[in-house]
Amino acid sequence: MMVGCGDYPVQYDLTVSSTRGGEVTSPGEGSFAYAEGTVVNLAAQAEDGYRFVRWTGNVDTVANINSVTTAITMNGSYSIAAGFQLRYASVVAAGSYHTVGLRSDGTVVAVGRNDYEQCDVGGWSDIVQVAAGDWHTVGLKHNGTVVAIGDTLYGQCDVGDWSGIIQIAARALHTVGLSGDGSVIAVGDDYLGQCDVAGWSDIVQVAAGDWHTVGL
Repeated sequence: MMVGCGDYPVQYDLTVSSTRGGEVTSPGEGSFAYAEGTVVNLAAQAEDGYRFVRWTGNVDTVANINSVTTAITMNGSYSIAAGFQLRYASVVAAGSYHTVGLRSDGTVVAVGRNDYEQCDVGGWSDIVQVAAGDWHTVGLKHNGTVVAIGDTLYGQCDVGDWSGIIQIAARALHTVGLSGDGSVIAVGDDYLGQCDVAGWSDIVQVAAGDWHTVGL
């Protein structure tokens, strides 16, 4: 931080970087000095095959951490980064009696027992991650929404209103979603409190066991 004297305004440093898969195009990457209170426009661009996820770091004054174009207000010296993920990655998941595969083009295949139609994923597209519970299959779409099919006796497939999700997990009879703002949502069997995640914050990864949920 640089402090001015007399009529000179206080200035703060903004350090900008990015993860693999893209770059920050505005204001660029590196360290920049701005007067206190300046609103700095931010813009990021993903490389082919990658997608923007969110802004991380000192993001308290970022207008929208989930938007590829946003702004930050300089009330202090901050360090921020634009995060990117592979748009489509070959991923597999397995439930109790079925196996799910995510193709590099965003489509999904599944084999195994299909008692609850958990393998009926042939029409899915634009998927970036898959997860499997005992009798259900879950897919995270590129736009942050989630699809699910299979046994939903406990509501484990009730994900139709989810948005802004960046990672999913599923196991047994529940489904977990990580939001871009670091909060977590879960649906399904809550007999042992495994879906009681509403108070979680600042989470960067989730995992699901048969009867418990974990957040990093």
